[in-house]
Amino acid sequence: VREWRAYWPDIVPLPHPSPRNNRWLAQNPWFESDLLPELRIRVREIVSG
Repeated sequence: VREWRAYWPDIVPLPHPSPRNNRWLAQNPWFESDLLPELRIRVREIVSG
């Protein structure tokens, strides 16, 4: 997941959405600060056409 920019925008590796991943999320703050904003923008672009 850390190398997400290497695959962007065709593939977006994401951690499994499980409560067990809270520790991983806490140890990897870049996920919420870097990847999620870019993902939100990309999804908005796709949905708006």
